[in-house]
Amino acid sequence: MLITLLAAVGAVLLTILKVIGWILLAVLILLLIIMIIPLRAEASFISEVFTYRVKLWFVPVMDSGGGGILGWLKKRRAKKEGVEEEDDDLFSDDLPDEAEKPEELPSDEEPSESVSEPVPAEDTAPEEDTAPPDETEDDPFMEEEPEPEEKKHRFGRRRKKEKPPKEPKTLGEKIEFLLDLWRAADRPLLRIFKGIHLYDLYADLIVADEDAYKCALNYGRVSALLYPLLGWLSTLFTVRLKTIDLNAGFGLEKSRWDAAVKVSFRLGTVVIAGLWFLVTYIFRYFIPGKLRGRKINKAARQK
Repeated sequence: MLITLLAAVGAVLLTILKVIGWILLAVLILLLIIMIIPLRAEASFISEVFTYRVKLWFVPVMDSGGGGILGWLKKRRAKKEGVEEEDDDLFSDDLPDEAEKPEELPSDEEPSESVSEPVPAEDTAPEEDTAPPDETEDDPFMEEEPEPEEKKHRFGRRRKKEKPPKEPKTLGEKIEFLLDLWRAADRPLLRIFKGIHLYDLYADLIVADEDAYKCALNYGRVSALLYPLLGWLSTLFTVRLKTIDLNAGFGLEKSRWDAAVKVSFRLGTVVIAGLWFLVTYIFRYFIPGKLRGRKINKAARQK
């Protein structure tokens, strides 16, 4: 009977472990899919109208029109709040107003004053302390209770050695620590930035002014900013250009600044860069720094 019961309990536990294992496997697969699937975004400023759209692969997350999953959640929350407000209004209508409350009738009888009876003197007298005296105060044969430290010493327990307080880091050590972090994070950060893909980059710009001299000056300034900016973006990110047009609108009253771009990024890039940073910092800076500090302390003790 006992063996049968143990076998049944073991089968139940095995089933529970299998279920937990399948759940963990499903969560890991879901996280892996999320890290592999690209997060895409589109932004455009055409005819002075800004629009954007964010997607997780082909699933719409949010857009400028209030759509997507986040927009649906906001609408649902606003709808719930509206329903709750309507319910509160319905309940408040049922309550009577202050004007409808019945007035209290004046009472002709005056409240009788309570006459306090005199307290007998016996009750007010202070009670004498009838507690028995402490017998342990003057008893010479009573031994004092040992303190916790003495008890530990009697049973042969060793006292814990107090660790010396750590010396605060100097300014040079703090700067060295920050420099080590920067050196370890240099390549991983560049990997994250290179993982951001800017493609179909479009720009149609017209620098306009009625005065030809001012128009030429503004056109030169915008050119001096635009093309170095494109070169810097191409160095930092992965960029694929579509159309870049910059013209001077002599005699025109209004300039035109039309631009659009699409962005793609994978969350797995951040995970890979984070692991790269940890491995680099631990094995290149943290462990060698600890070994170097131990050697310096050992040399100082020998002296």
